[in-house]
Amino acid sequence: MKKLLTYISLFLIPILVVWILAEVFYRTVPNNYTYKHQQISNNKDIEVLILGDSHTFYGINPEWLSLKAYNLSNVSQTIYFDQLLLEKHINNLNSLKYVVLAVEYTTLSQADNTQEDIWRKYFYASQMDLEVPLVTWYNPKKYSLVFSRKFNYTWNTYKDYKVKGTLIGCDVNGWGNTYSSTVDSVEMKRLARVVAKKHEDGSMNFSLNSERIQQMIDLCKSKNIEILLVNMPSVPEYVSLLNSEKWKKIDSVCKQLEAINTNVTRIDLLNEKQFILEDFQDADHLNAKGAKKCTLTINQYLNK
Repeated sequence: MKKLLTYISLFLIPILVVWILAEVFYRTVPNNYTYKHQQISNNKDIEVLILGDSHTFYGINPEWLSLKAYNLSNVSQTIYFDQLLLEKHINNLNSLKYVVLAVEYTTLSQADNTQEDIWRKYFYASQMDLEVPLVTWYNPKKYSLVFSRKFNYTWNTYKDYKVKGTLIGCDVNGWGNTYSSTVDSVEMKRLARVVAKKHEDGSMNFSLNSERIQQMIDLCKSKNIEILLVNMPSVPEYVSLLNSEKWKKIDSVCKQLEAINTNVTRIDLLNEKQFILEDFQDADHLNAKGAKKCTLTINQYLNK
C-alpha cells in the first residue's frame, strides 16, 4: 500500500507543479484582458468608446479620432460581452459622448456560450472583473483559468510569450497594433474561403442579439450618448461567399435600429470602394493603413 501511494505521488506531483506554474502564468502575465481593464478603469475622461470584435480591435485606431477615445473591443468579443462591458463602465465615463458598436456577419446570429466564448468567458470574469451569468459559482474553471483551456493552447500561449516578451497585443488606446502587412489577390481569395466557412453558422435568428443592441441603445440614450452603428469593411471575395439573404437581413436590422432610435447613426463601410486590397491584413481585417483610413471616415461623424 505504501509503495502504491508512493507511485501515485510520483505521478501526481509533476501534474500539480505544472498546474500551479500555468495558473501563476495566467494570473501574473498581463494580457489584453488585464491591460484593457486597467486602462478603461483609469481613463474616466474618454469621449468615444469602441466596442466589438477583432474587426474593430484592429480596424479602428483612436489615434486618428478628434475626440479622446478608447478601443475596448477584443478578438472574438461578442455582443454579449459588449453589453456587459458597457453596463459595467458607463456610469464612470462621465465625458462619454459616443459608443461605436460593430455589427458584423456573426454579430446578430451567434448563440451564447458557443465558439470561443466557451473559454473566453472565464477570462472576462476573472481578468476584466465582469459578472458573467454564463459562469456559475460551482464551476471549477471560475477559480482556475488553466482548466478553461486545453493544455496545448496554454503551452502555445506560453511559447508566444517567450518569443514576443508580452501577451499584450494593443497600444495604450486599446488598438490592436500588430496587423501591418497584406497578401496578394490569390492568397486573399484562399483566405476568403477559409474565413467564410468559419463564420457561417447557418442561423438567421437575430432576436436575442438585436434585443441586446436595443438595450445598449436605450442605456446610452438615457445618458445622452450617441451610438455609431458600424459595419466594418471586408474584401468582396469574403462578402460574396456568405449567405446573401443573411446580409440583407443584417442590413435591414441596422436600418431599422437607426430609424427607430434618435441617438443611432449607421455607418455602412462593408462594401465601401475606398478600401482596396492593400488596406487589408486578410479577408475581413484591416491592417494599420486600412485602420487609419477607416478611423478617419468614422471621425467625420463625430460632432456632426
